[in-house]
Amino acid sequence: MKKVSVVGLGYIGLPTAIVTAQNGYQVYGFDVDLSKIEKIHKAISPIIENGIENKLKSVIENKLLTVSGNIKQADIFLVAVPTPFLNSDKKIKKADLSYVFSAAKEISKVLVHGNLVILESTVPVGTTLEFARLIEKESGLKLSKDFYVSHCPERVLPGRIFEELVSNDRVIGGICQTASELSKNFYSSFVLGQIYITDDKTAEMVKLAENSYRDLNIAYANELSLMAKSIGVDPFKLIELANKHPRVNILQPGCGVGGHCIAVDPWFLIQAFPKNSKVLQAARNINDSKPDVIIKNVLNAVAKIIKPDIPRPRVLALGLTFKPDVDDLRGSPALKIAAELNRKRELFEFAVLEPNLGENMLDGLGFKRFYNFYESVKWADLILILVKHSAFYEIKNFDLKNKVVIDECGLTYKLYELKSRFNLDFGVDGNRDYKNIRGNQ
Repeated sequence: MKKVSVVGLGYIGLPTAIVTAQNGYQVYGFDVDLSKIEKIHKAISPIIENGIENKLKSVIENKLLTVSGNIKQADIFLVAVPTPFLNSDKKIKKADLSYVFSAAKEISKVLVHGNLVILESTVPVGTTLEFARLIEKESGLKLSKDFYVSHCPERVLPGRIFEELVSNDRVIGGICQTASELSKNFYSSFVLGQIYITDDKTAEMVKLAENSYRDLNIAYANELSLMAKSIGVDPFKLIELANKHPRVNILQPGCGVGGHCIAVDPWFLIQAFPKNSKVLQAARNINDSKPDVIIKNVLNAVAKIIKPDIPRPRVLALGLTFKPDVDDLRGSPALKIAAELNRKRELFEFAVLEPNLGENMLDGLGFKRFYNFYESVKWADLILILVKHSAFYEIKNFDLKNKVVIDECGLTYKLYELKSRFNLDFGVDGNRDYKNIRGNQ
């Protein structure tokens, strides 16, 4: 049985380790976060993902996956570590590759002749070769002679990771032909999708192009929604009808772009090609500015609610994660919005409801937090819907006729029976009579 060492047991690494263990490999998981290691060792998943608990329990109990804070020798090393921003406050953000290079040094300690190292982390173009050269230097082994390195970027959607690890097509970029062939043999053992072979730089750029494409399209949807709202047009209705055209497929607008992929990866191209990435920079600016627009709209709406019997309106934010039905707060625009509104509590009361986060996961952020949907909605004067969690569809059962609802994700759009039961604030510009935009149609 071949041995695989997975370096980094986060949102990508842990599911990948599980799938690999289910498909005929002895898998060793390595992570520097010892609290995470302790949980996984007890078959407790540190992340929320559909089906992960039972799968993790099975591979742990059958000793197909063992985890440790020390890296283990293996035939194949698979690296899935984060690549965050190095300087997130700068105009052009740069990748922090310290985790990638730290992984290279750890692997070098146990690397032997014939090993294959696969970098799955999303990285700027040229990083895989730099990563490989560092392993060569630290280990004393010869690249593409004694050991082999390739880049195979992950292509999965949180919430569907186990399905997509198997079904999605994969792109493999080996530093040499042997690296590509060895990597293809590995992925062919569990991937049902097509596997395409290319060079390392092309593989790196493919992943960046994919996520930049999505960021561009989301920016268009967000900008279109601002145009529509400014003239009282429902952006979700607008997009639904525009998409009736056979060659049009506009994405859904929201409160911004978060997570560790779409909001991050375009910067790797912008960093490398600052003069030839004007459209990417514009898209990033549009998506990054959306939270500020929403905050302004909420403040305008609150000002209109204030009256003698409601001196401090109660504002409820529904959803904090970066996308629906996950527990991931990384780069979440909803969290940014909630944090800023929470700092303005002298103007209004503020609370949040986030059903996908455990009781202690928001500690230290200072939020008043509800755990019961009905109680939170009953409490609120203004309901700000930021994330389209499945649990929030229960809002259709509540009488909201005395509430103001700002829906930034289209949750209520298809709940037509609500139209006469609440006041929908499009949050246009503070000048429109927000109580009459949809509720009284």
